Amino acid sequence: MSEETKLFVQYQPESADTQQETPAWMTGADALVINPCGCTPDRFAELSVETALLLGGDPERDAGWLENGHCYWVCAEGLAETARRRERWPELNWVPQLTVFKAATSYRFSGPAIGEGFSFYMPDTAAIQGWRVTDADRSLAEAITLATELGFANLWLHSEQAETRGKGLDLEMLDKARGGPLEIWISGGVPERRYLRNLARAGGAAAVVVADTLVRESGVESLRQALIPSVPLQDFPIQIATREAEAGQV
Repeated sequence: MSEETKLFVQYQPESADTQQETPAWMTGADALVINPCGCTPDRFAELSVETALLLGGDPERDAGWLENGHCYWVCAEGLAETARRRERWPELNWVPQLTVFKAATSYRFSGPAIGEGFSFYMPDTAAIQGWRVTDADRSLAEAITLATELGFANLWLHSEQAETRGKGLDLEMLDKARGGPLEIWISGGVPERRYLRNLARAGGAAAVVVADTLVRESGVESLRQALIPSVPLQDFPIQIATREAEAGQV
């Protein structure tokens, strides 16, 4: 897996008249996530980014994109559906997008006490399941195993919980997903540049998807710099000359 974390930008035109928009702000991004219904192939060709991630793209409806060799077709309808579409259009690059969540622990009343015992609240074990995905309510581990078995090279994991909190990516979730053969794309919870520094320190993501508002405010180069891992300090031996050696040099 590449150590470089790529920067993908969720592209939303500022106005309906996208022909008037200057594409300079996006220069340097590795890819744009677009809605193929809102951006034509001709319009995309005028932008300064080569690779498009077609979120919700349908080859039958969006046939104009089929000739673009720099596209990834992103399917958010589950692993099985993504595999079905890949089987029908094997010449296209298909990427499943899964929504990941962590079930909150809930408590229930233990019910009537037996004898002279006490009733009490106890955790609902059905809710203690760790990280899961909305696709068939699988565990994250099961989803990653299945995606690998199906032969996908990339897997996009989106956390709506992190997006709602707006306080950084779910790095705990990323830690559970990393380390395998899949290239993990992660999104959700990056309203500020500093959260990309946290991702750079943690590592493990092949790409991160951020909103175009952040890119417009901070600039692509600044965000790319934030994604560069810090180089750890290295120890170098220091040789101290002895008094005899110093005397001999005088």
